[in-house]
Amino acid sequence: MIKVCGIVLKAPGLISVVLEGTPDDYRVIPTAFDKFQLTDAKNQQAVKRFREEVLEFFDYEDFHAIGIKERMAKGRFAGGALTFKMEGLLQTSDYPVKIIHGNSIKAKTKNKIIRIEEVKKYQEDALLTAFYLLHDQ
Repeated sequence: MIKVCGIVLKAPGLISVVLEGTPDDYRVIPTAFDKFQLTDAKNQQAVKRFREEVLEFFDYEDFHAIGIKERMAKGRFAGGALTFKMEGLLQTSDYPVKIIHGNSIKAKTKNKIIRIEEVKKYQEDALLTAFYLLHDQ
């Protein structure tokens, strides 16, 4: 059984969805940790606490793959500095972390039946990212 985590970074934290199964037969794994927040990016203890909490979550769930929806580095819809800082912290994990372009996610999920009603509205992009990972394994 493949277990993946899709992540979307939005200041001041991250949103996640955990899926287990195959692209044709998957289930959303409920978790109490669908949001993590970096409360003060300038405070070393807060940054360490954020990193420790997320890595503890990764260890507890024992993922086969973790995917982060890529944010634009430049332009009108560019991600903020905080989200890039969080991304760097997540990439220090011992788990395979993939940065996935939004167009790749759209292409992989196009014409697929995805049960978005199983997650909260704010988790939909994280669900699509996790669904992409199931197809990518």
